[in-house]
Amino acid sequence: MDFVRSEPGDDPIVVESYFAAPPEILYRAWTDPDIVMKWFGPAPNTLHSASIDLRPGGAWQFLKSGEAEKPSGFEGEYVEIEPGLRLVFTWAQIFDDPNGQRQSGPASQVEVSFTARGKGTNVRVVHSAVHDEDTRNNFGRGWSLAFNTMTDLFSNPAKVS
Repeated sequence: MDFVRSEPGDDPIVVESYFAAPPEILYRAWTDPDIVMKWFGPAPNTLHSASIDLRPGGAWQFLKSGEAEKPSGFEGEYVEIEPGLRLVFTWAQIFDDPNGQRQSGPASQVEVSFTARGKGTNVRVVHSAVHDEDTRNNFGRGWSLAFNTMTDLFSNPAKVS
């Protein structure tokens, strides 16, 4: 299922879905490293590590790697935090270059909103200021895959705990 609501390659990238869980549970899924590791990435449990310092100015980092790959992932800083309602953070792709030095791509911004609807929650991601169309297309596909995994995760609430 495709959760991207913006046209491919457009800035911002808009991703939306409804999840059968209350906003506080969805918010926790975005702010608890143990839960993030269950849904973030192209498939369940693709992250090697997740760290979150949930405060304005606090850093976050999600690392992925295969056995033969150097660590890569994403990192940023929290800009705004409204518990249970909204998160705004910077976003940059990171990787180790051939010399083992950490490199970072251009920064962009992600806003995640959680809106109660009935017994569940609408989650909307607006990822803006992504530097080029190819990257926007890749990020859109990545968000859609992550939302698909999150949908599977929330279809069985016992997996979230």
